[in-house]
Amino acid sequence: MRSSEPLRVAALVDLPRRADSGGHVKCWERLAHAAADSRVPLDLTVYFAGAGADEVLGPHTRLRHLPPVFGTANLKFLSYMPDTTDLAPWHGALARELAQYDVIHTTDGFFAFAQTAAKVSREQGIPLATSFHTDTPSYTRIFTRQTIEKLTGRWPRLQRKLIDEWNVPERQGRSMERKLAKHIRACRYALATRPEDQAVAENILGAGRVKPLRLGVDKAMFGAHRADRAGVLRDHGIGPDRIVALFVGRVDIGKNVYTLIEAAEQLIAKGAPLHLIIAGVGPAAQDARLRLGAHASLLGYVNSEELARLYASVDVLTLTSEVEIRSMVGGEALACGCPVLVSEKSGIAPLFDNSPAMQAVKSGAANWAAALGDFIASARKRDLMRMAAIDYGEHFLASWRDVLAVDLLPVWRLAADETRRQAA
Repeated sequence: MRSSEPLRVAALVDLPRRADSGGHVKCWERLAHAAADSRVPLDLTVYFAGAGADEVLGPHTRLRHLPPVFGTANLKFLSYMPDTTDLAPWHGALARELAQYDVIHTTDGFFAFAQTAAKVSREQGIPLATSFHTDTPSYTRIFTRQTIEKLTGRWPRLQRKLIDEWNVPERQGRSMERKLAKHIRACRYALATRPEDQAVAENILGAGRVKPLRLGVDKAMFGAHRADRAGVLRDHGIGPDRIVALFVGRVDIGKNVYTLIEAAEQLIAKGAPLHLIIAGVGPAAQDARLRLGAHASLLGYVNSEELARLYASVDVLTLTSEVEIRSMVGGEALACGCPVLVSEKSGIAPLFDNSPAMQAVKSGAANWAAALGDFIASARKRDLMRMAAIDYGEHFLASWRDVLAVDLLPVWRLAADETRRQAA
């Protein structure tokens, strides 16, 4: 690579790219579009695991799809997986392509893309960087327990032995933590959003090799200018006297949606004027429909345009998930002037500077019912939180171009320059 040439970077996302993909995939889609629309000296290919059609976004930016070698979709016995990934230890097609890059950037430390990248980096001397996007060890604990409970439902003694005595979910979670630590050791740099991830990476690489990574927001798409409350109420048959709460994301146990459903049930039973809109797909959607009836609107997948309209038009976003590394949903809501109730355990509120637009809520349906009840009862609180959200969105949220140019590109350049100097 000559210094006058764009830096060639491969970013690896070992997840399928679909319209209803979560924040991990959406983050890198938006970073790729930011690269295509900017003039930074970068040639970026973002790889996804799946059979989608490749896209060329510009002369130096593309989205590439490689089918998995052994995808989790093959494991039919699993009760439910929030997304599919590749469990193979080596992806030959990816390995052949990675040889052309100056830097390889992984977005997990566990699956086929990351394992292949580490081997290619070691064998060919291509520097490796990584960033934290999904708390895979925590999700492993949650879904391992759920799978055991489903498979052993008729054998409660076996279930107790696997979960309580042998502690299988916790053991699986710790195994993923060890895999992540091994992968980080293979990297020159890591980028982190949460303090706990930063601490993990610094303990392995040293403080100088761990850099901050912000979450971007497309402010042209997400903003208060998208407000259309009358239209949202009309389209979903919601009365004008209702306080409308919004849930966005996978409708499953991993996002802690049952806590929200139970909290809403408690409030509705007491006569609270609450209506819940759920935007997302997942196995808990039917339970929400059955338990909340006409007090809930189940929308399934919602595109970005409609999601922006919802954020800007509802009264509050509810982020009940207790396992988050960052929150694209939270940032988009604030950009639209939408107040947010967020799980205290998730640690999301501090990532947004504990803005008064965000209220942290302790675990449990009773605490969520109390927080929602207070929000419903106080028009002043709703107004103050909305004003705070608008202010935060205008002054403190980064664009995706900012994240690319200020957070990521300098780290990739450092990794490439170090490698070039060592080879000289």
